[in-house]
Amino acid sequence: MVANRKKYIWFDLGYTLLYLKREDNFQEILESLGLKASIPDIRRAFHLTDKLFMRKYPGILGKNKGFYMPIYLGNMLYMLNLRTDICPLYEAWKKKLENPLNVWIPFKFVKGELEKLRASGFRLGVISNWDKTAIPILDLHGLTLLFDNIIISSAVGIEKPEAGIFKIALEDAAVSAEESLYVGDNYYDDGVGSKKAGMDFVIINRLGTLGVEELRDCPIIPDITHLEEFI
Repeated sequence: MVANRKKYIWFDLGYTLLYLKREDNFQEILESLGLKASIPDIRRAFHLTDKLFMRKYPGILGKNKGFYMPIYLGNMLYMLNLRTDICPLYEAWKKKLENPLNVWIPFKFVKGELEKLRASGFRLGVISNWDKTAIPILDLHGLTLLFDNIIISSAVGIEKPEAGIFKIALEDAAVSAEESLYVGDNYYDDGVGSKKAGMDFVIINRLGTLGVEELRDCPIIPDITHLEEFI
């Protein structure tokens, strides 16, 4: 249960505020390998693979892609009922993603919603497991100045779901956990970690309860435009 009247709203980045331009790119690579899959099927496979990895391998999606991506792509192929050599698929996919500034973009409603929250008197911050590209991506899309505090794991040396990264953020912002709400898409990093630090939290899942059917102890919303009842 999320308490009302928060003063500070903290956000995750990937698939909370930003998304990866991946469906069209993945379809293009499949076609170059002589394979076919529809965009809706690819989107569903990405979503379910994300949720599987969040649940079964906590923290792995924030690691070096070479560590997990071949297995991730293998699961994608399985869900799409496709068969091909994973090596050329992995090399092509790695090339598509080599410049994060070209592939991560904000959801179209993000800037407007953040501006609306600030105008309503809320302070806003970021707590994210990300590398040194986080701030340049936010700068590129004109989002950086909308946040009072930005805490990135690669800068502070602690990753979600460790409570330490949330406590650093609270101290940096001079705000209490009780006054804060955390918003993220990964229950096992975002929900577990913020709960350890004493924060209320909300989980984003764009496809209803698909892929997160096991969750019973938290609110689930499709995107940040549905935050009003929790703040």
